[in-house]
Amino acid sequence: MSDSHHFSMSQRSTQSSISAYFSQQPSASPSKLSKTSRAAPIDLTLDSDEDTSAPPAKRQKTSGGSFDRKASSSRPRQVATPPPKRTGQAEQWRFDPASPTKERSAVPDGTPSSDVEEGGEQEDADGDGEAEADRKFGKDSDQEECWAQSAAKTKSQKAEELGPSGKPWTPFELQVRELKAKHPGTVLMIQSGYKMLFFEEDAKIASKELGMVCFPKRNLLTSMIQSTDATATRLASWNNGDGSAQEGGDSRNELFAREVTRLYTAATFVDNLSTLDELDPNNAPPLMCLLEEPQGGMGTDERFEDNHMRTELETRMVHTKPYELLLPTKGLSPATEKMIKHFTEHSHMEHRIRIERFRKQMAYSDAFALLSKFYTEKHADASESFKKGDLMAAVAAFSKLVVIALGQSLKYLKTFNVADALRETRFFAKFTERTHMLLNANTLTNLEIYRNDTDYTTTGSLMWILDRTSTRFGARLLRSWVGKPLVDPNALRERTDAVDEILANRSPKLTQLREVLRRLPDLARGLCRIQYGKCTPQELATLLKAFRRVASAFAPATRASRRRGAHGPKASLLVRALEALPRLKGPVEELCAAVRFDAAAEGKEDQMWTDPDRYPDLDEETTWIQVAESELKDELSGIRKVLKKPALQYTTWMTEEYVIEVRKDAKHDIPPDWTLLSSTKYVRRYHTPNVRVKLQERAQHKEALALAARRAFRAFLAEIADEHYALLRDAANQLAVVDCLFSLAQVAAQEGYCRPTFVEPEDADVLEIVNGRHPMVEAVRADPFVPNSVRMGAGHARHLIVTGPNMGGKSSVVRMAALCAIMAQVGSYVPADSMRLSLLDGVLTRMGASDELSRGRSTFMVEMQETSDILRIASPRTLVVLDELGRGTSTFDGMAIAGAVLQHLVQTAKCKTLFITHYPQVATDLARAFPAAVGNVHMGFTETARLNGTRDVTFLYRLTPGLVRESFGVECARLAGLPEGVLAVAADKAAGMKAVVEERIRRTK
Repeated sequence: MSDSHHFSMSQRSTQSSISAYFSQQPSASPSKLSKTSRAAPIDLTLDSDEDTSAPPAKRQKTSGGSFDRKASSSRPRQVATPPPKRTGQAEQWRFDPASPTKERSAVPDGTPSSDVEEGGEQEDADGDGEAEADRKFGKDSDQEECWAQSAAKTKSQKAEELGPSGKPWTPFELQVRELKAKHPGTVLMIQSGYKMLFFEEDAKIASKELGMVCFPKRNLLTSMIQSTDATATRLASWNNGDGSAQEGGDSRNELFAREVTRLYTAATFVDNLSTLDELDPNNAPPLMCLLEEPQGGMGTDERFEDNHMRTELETRMVHTKPYELLLPTKGLSPATEKMIKHFTEHSHMEHRIRIERFRKQMAYSDAFALLSKFYTEKHADASESFKKGDLMAAVAAFSKLVVIALGQSLKYLKTFNVADALRETRFFAKFTERTHMLLNANTLTNLEIYRNDTDYTTTGSLMWILDRTSTRFGARLLRSWVGKPLVDPNALRERTDAVDEILANRSPKLTQLREVLRRLPDLARGLCRIQYGKCTPQELATLLKAFRRVASAFAPATRASRRRGAHGPKASLLVRALEALPRLKGPVEELCAAVRFDAAAEGKEDQMWTDPDRYPDLDEETTWIQVAESELKDELSGIRKVLKKPALQYTTWMTEEYVIEVRKDAKHDIPPDWTLLSSTKYVRRYHTPNVRVKLQERAQHKEALALAARRAFRAFLAEIADEHYALLRDAANQLAVVDCLFSLAQVAAQEGYCRPTFVEPEDADVLEIVNGRHPMVEAVRADPFVPNSVRMGAGHARHLIVTGPNMGGKSSVVRMAALCAIMAQVGSYVPADSMRLSLLDGVLTRMGASDELSRGRSTFMVEMQETSDILRIASPRTLVVLDELGRGTSTFDGMAIAGAVLQHLVQTAKCKTLFITHYPQVATDLARAFPAAVGNVHMGFTETARLNGTRDVTFLYRLTPGLVRESFGVECARLAGLPEGVLAVAADKAAGMKAVVEERIRRTK
């Protein structure tokens, strides 16, 4: 099987678009329109000759710049001719049966409009950078919105299918049904004005996931919400994803044309920089591609062998927590499909896991050809890896199955314009590395590494103890550190040395570095949004300011300062970070010098560049706008002469600019070609023909300016991604490392924590904890935790059998030992007086009792399968924790299995073992058979007999040498509140069975 790499994306911001009115001539001639009398009544119903049982649809409100529209063709920009000589604002809505789709004579506020398409005659000649941005990010659909005119309604369409409410289906409802039929399994958000609407099953899902009201409206179940990124984030993992259907046409009496313009999935949606995912704020949503073939041996890459229960696959899924699985429709074995079904349906993750299936698996030759083209196509400012040929070299080193998995992932991500996430192969990493141990799924769950086992939140987990990070990208790295403790002594020494130096705090640079980390935005996510072309001007300003603050915090190290070595950190991890950050200064200052931050903070893409020659199209369009506005001012002098009012000024009415207001009581001769906009009791408002023409020209240039500004901004993002991404990414990584080290230092500064000492295995194979404490129990409980000491190896038994009373603290002690070992190899201090250990290559646990009936596994079967996995992979450098093995079957079978398993660990695996059991005979036999390797310890207690025959047991919670033959189960049942009559019978039966067993043992000796 093979895992792919994991990626994320985000929703891009939408842009406003040009009105189709400004790009074509009016469809009706003045002569034709002049036939209608001025005083004729205005018909606003459009369908007055049709069935009037249902009122005409209201004209939809829109929020400018958030709709995608269609156009039958793209037109070159041209100045519209003056409209016919008519007056009256309502004339624009008059229906002409001969030309039902004619253009209006005025464009009211909020009317959707179309774009001049990129790549046509509007494309600037000097657009190499912008063309490269389109290649990199894909054309922005928000810039290619066009009209889609509805056909005139007919009586046959209205006649009449009744809906569930008993009322006829409206055109809008029919449109919704059509959209749902075209996109089954997708949660559709349908835009209507400033709201997003959900219908039928989608409304139920949205109501449940977003906490909205769901209500019947005419023939459809409906819910609505304002459009937000959080909406798409929460819904993207549902079924086949989340689609956004947006409006693409408008008139007062015609239905909007709608189509799905954006499709989001869980792993291809990248939140905005400021978005905080309330479920898992520190985890990026991974995509996992999984392929399978019959076993053919272990490779050196991300191929891995697995057993019939697919525990290796489960371990990878628990670690990566995928939001989306990319799987073949056919080709996975039933065991794999069963495991995936169980994991996606029964895991206690904060999110659902979406499954995307592809019908046909790519052939190796096709996948390699696709990757070859992707990694060898030359593009502007190609990376150093491309120039050196490292990209294809890395791909060529993969096995066939990995190449196919990578090809499938690339093909899938290309559909969302985020394939550049795979561009730099140097950021690829194997899931398993020799430099770290891998904690399997059982260990992560049993030791509560990422979340507690009670309510499945982070509170009470090891991550909750260790995570004191200041940044979200630092928290993500720390999560990776905790899940993959180090086994490389040099790397581990680097971490602990850095933590020690931070604790000592002898360098003022460390204090300065800690201040730099405060209030930093999510730099890693921001770079991701820049790379995908989804960054907004506001986000760019935030990121550049943050990088500038980081770059200017430290001066580059000089030779003299290196020779002196004064006032600087000595730990190599800190030194690398302090050397990497000053390298940002030149590139970041260059980028900052190109941007006006005040304009960028307001989202003004056309005004955010300091150098007007950088993007000449912007200056050209701005000049034309200024010319149009100057001509409008000049036109005012002519209007003053006509009205004989030398002090007349333009006014603004609603959204209409350059309006002439004339009082009704004034005796003025109004030219007949002036257009009446409105009339009140006291004034009339007009537009002159020349004003209308100039306004059209200005609006056209403003829309062209918006498009040019968007292209320029995308070109700037592409420039950052191509020229500076690697440098910025490295700086963000170094800051994340420093943030993790500061977090571990805060943990180390707590009272009662010590630095563990690592010894070489050839010197002593040892695990020694003196007065260790359980880190989570100590933090969540107000009562003091009773410390315990554990010694294994180096003259002590390597295998400890732990016995003692129920509720006596056996599980807490063995968990404490395992957690301290993991914390030590993460690079953290541990809660103990002292700790000495040789490096472990794994921590394997088998604890608790649970079944997995959905996977056909009983409680005992689960127990045996987990034990089988441990026996298969345990090595002499592994710590194994087994809790009450064999209790899921008959007593004698359980004793036999427990004894045989422990004997295998002693003789064959030769690992370190903490073995909890209630079978004293097993402990006695193995201690007698292997006296140097096996030791017996128990949890201390005191016992007091009462006159009524019962016993009082006091738990001391102290690990004590020796064996205890009783578990005091009856006394534990008394604490649970079982009736005394039941307990009395149980005590008598226990005494009788104990006597029988002891007699049998005596006879067999």
